[in-house]
Formats: sequence, C-alpha cells, structure tokens
Amino acid sequence: MSFTFIKEALKRFKTQGALFPSSRSLSKWMLKPVRLVPGDVVVELGAGTGVFTKEIIANMCVDSKLVVFENNTALARLLRDDLRKSVDEGNVILIEDDAVNFPAILEKMGIPKANYVISGLPLGSFDRAFRQQIFNAIKSGMKDDGVYVQFQYVLASWPHVRREFDAKIIGFEMRNLPPAFIYKCTKKMG
Repeated sequence: MSFTFIKEALKRFKTQGALFPSSRSLSKWMLKPVRLVPGDVVVELGAGTGVFTKEIIANMCVDSKLVVFENNTALARLLRDDLRKSVDEGNVILIEDDAVNFPAILEKMGIPKANYVISGLPLGSFDRAFRQQIFNAIKSGMKDDGVYVQFQYVLASWPHVRREFDAKIIGFEMRNLPPAFIYKCTKKMG
C-alpha cells in the first residue's frame, strides 16, 4: 500500500500533501481526544492508506459508525479491499468523494452529524478559498459539541484554523515522516 501512496503522491502531490503515509505513532496522537461511546459517528477526511481508519475501527463501540472519505480512486480501492470485513459488517462506510461534500452525503444517508472529524487533509496545500470550504463543511457536518482533529507538517494554516475554531495544538510527533503537529478543535460558540 505504501508504494501506491508514493506513486499517487507523485501524481497528485497538491491534493495528497505528503510523499509518505502517516505513521502509527501519529495515529495514536490523532485519536487521543477521541472518546467513543455507543452510537457515535466518526468522519475521517483524506484516509490515505488507512492508518487512522484502522485505529478508529479498533476503538469503535457498538452502534458506532465510521464514514471514511477518500477522493483518490487508487487509494480508495486499496482501502476498500483492506477494510472489506468492517465495510461488510456495515459499521464502516467508505465514500469516494471530496471532503467538502461530507455533510450533504451524511444527510442523504440518514446519518446524524459527526461527533468526531479526523482529518489528514493537507490544509497547507489548499488555496484559502478551498480551505474555507473544508472548514465550513466541518462546522456544518459536526455536532455542536463535536471534536475536529487535524495534523499538519507546518503551521502555515494555523492562524486560519484558529479564526474558524477554538483550537489548540495538542502534540508534535517526531516519529512521523515528516514530523507533524496535531490540533484539537471545537466549534466557536456565540
């Protein structure tokens, strides 16, 4: 799967944002703020090779749902094969579409808003307008008390994140290639 990730990154670096898949050590940081209870809905944006996906699945509760968005056809195909058992059981849904469409897709499927949004999207690679569309989608598709977790290699988009969310940096993972900052964000109220 790593070879496919690297090959796809070389073709679509701007939308993928990395040459190497995220590490398992980064996935541990990404899920630290996640406290799943039965019935929770988790949305993952930009699943890549599925390292976060597998960690979420390992921690899911009864009646929880994981809706995974990956718009790269090659990576989505590999994920579908890799996650076949979880997808077949119905608690994991893999959607090959853009992250900005997730609120409308959840609504069409009759799935409530997300309790958690876990994002591997390369915010720093996106232009400001598209990044704003992503943030609007997250705010629209996440419950008022929901949590949005994002990682980034550099802090260039951090000021934009802080304008849109109550956000704090909760970690820095040196064992990832490249090292990554991890943000925990909630909706601004009032």
